[in-house]
Amino acid sequence: MMSSLLHLLSSHVKRNRASSLKQTEPEKRTSIRHRVFPSSSSLSVVARPNPTSSIWDLLPVELQIAIFGHCGVTDFLSMKLVCKAFNQVLTTHEQLIARQYLRQRRHGTLPSPIDSQRTYTRNAKDDVVLLSDLFPPVKSARGGHLYTFRYVHSLRRRQKLCSKLAYYLADRVVDRFVHSEPVFMKTSFPSRAGRGDFIKRATARIWFHLTPLMYYTLYFLESYTEARREQTNILLRDFEVGRLPVPIPPHVRKGMYQELQRKIIQAPPFTDTSTLISTHHCMQLLVSYLQYTVPPDEPGISDDSWIGSLLTISPFLRTVEYFSAEIGDGGSQRMQRKDFMYNFHHDITLNEKDDMNSLVFESVPNVHLHGSIQDVWFDVAQAELASRRVPNHNMECVMAWDSLPIVFGCHDCRPAMPGEWHT
Repeated sequence: MMSSLLHLLSSHVKRNRASSLKQTEPEKRTSIRHRVFPSSSSLSVVARPNPTSSIWDLLPVELQIAIFGHCGVTDFLSMKLVCKAFNQVLTTHEQLIARQYLRQRRHGTLPSPIDSQRTYTRNAKDDVVLLSDLFPPVKSARGGHLYTFRYVHSLRRRQKLCSKLAYYLADRVVDRFVHSEPVFMKTSFPSRAGRGDFIKRATARIWFHLTPLMYYTLYFLESYTEARREQTNILLRDFEVGRLPVPIPPHVRKGMYQELQRKIIQAPPFTDTSTLISTHHCMQLLVSYLQYTVPPDEPGISDDSWIGSLLTISPFLRTVEYFSAEIGDGGSQRMQRKDFMYNFHHDITLNEKDDMNSLVFESVPNVHLHGSIQDVWFDVAQAELASRRVPNHNMECVMAWDSLPIVFGCHDCRPAMPGEWHT
């Protein structure tokens, strides 16, 4: 559509330039409005008969914004460097272009707060709708929201993190199935090519199923991180005015953090019980494979509290690095593991040495922020499901092959049926 539009504009401008060159009287060299669309269209272009003008200079600003709205997220910065005209439009009309970009990918709508009435599909074409509703732009001091290129980039960053983590997890599930079911693999796929096709297809289907669930999981983790930060700010103000005479001990801190999680789970989108259950299953699958990748006799690993820190200190960023190193995706496993350990240790150290935390919370050496993985999501989610009186529910089911359903869930799910493979 855009290429045909530009071709139409180009031919129209060339005709206009040719006619303008024939004019000899200076008074005839005036701007002429030319209709380049059918009469039903509201768009028109003002053509200035300057032989040195480019086609871009002849387009109205509204059309320039529409064109930029069709570009990719990574194009905006590089296009600012093309010329002064591009830079001026992208800088002056950043919010309009960002809004146009989102409308293109949200089928004509803009982000709106999630409520208990709205439902979302799990189609890949609707990913941006769910993601931008979960993470809307910040509110402006003058009212409305700030649609910026930074916001659009933040959506893309989250989308890439969730997609990568979903892919790595799908890869681990299929890899575990292949190694635990050698008879099935040999009888069903005798050739190497057949086994390769199965692995690719099964991985893609699980990947597709997990990606939107990762959005909900990331939303919980980021909301929890933000809630902890806001609570620490409140406690710091209490400390400064003398209302907090002593640092808060670990057991009190644990109860405070559970209350923060409870508020998140009791608000949209988790007011929808099916969303809460699916996110619970996704968290269970993620944690189980983090546990599965660590050998029981690994030195220095005596409990699963490190997983709680992995999920809460740098939500998903270090988790993606961990699985990438586990798989050896894109380089030396040894170097990737070394980089992960350095980054993870750096995150924990910064959190422990944070001045705000050290003032309001009692410091306990060699103790993770969350003593057990149950302290993150699971205790609160299980209590919430029990309060809603959710009966034994179905597992998440992915048809990895025509006659092979792979299922995953939690302890409260119904048992796997014959023919289903429980990961």
